[in-house]
Amino acid sequence: MKKKLIIDADIGVDDAQAVMSFCDRWLGQGTEKAAFMQKITSLSMKKAKSADYQKEVTEGQGFNSCDTYAMAAAIDDTFIIESEEVAVSVELEGTYTRGMMVLDYMGLLKKKHKAIIMKKVDLEKFKKMLVKSLE
Repeated sequence: MKKKLIIDADIGVDDAQAVMSFCDRWLGQGTEKAAFMQKITSLSMKKAKSADYQKEVTEGQGFNSCDTYAMAAAIDDTFIIESEEVAVSVELEGTYTRGMMVLDYMGLLKKKHKAIIMKKVDLEKFKKMLVKSLE
């Protein structure tokens, strides 16, 4: 069975503002691909800049696109600097969370299969991948 790659929810926290400021240049390349990407991300970008969204964010302002990190990893995972393997589950009936992924660091779930959790990336390599994708 192939291991699953999961993006740590905090992966973009330190880099979210840098990625947000980079997005305007990335989406403004003047290509058809860039125009398409700008169109399909416009709602997410608008939401990321909204006051309501900023109330929900706990670690600084910015745009954190987990899907983009996942796609980049599928294409070339060498931009991943730090990752770890751990069993995971989705909590469906919890007291403190519902529908959230739980990492089983203590091995209580006794799961045989583990996921790879992406924890840190090379932001410059990630940006180069993004620019190249819209050329």
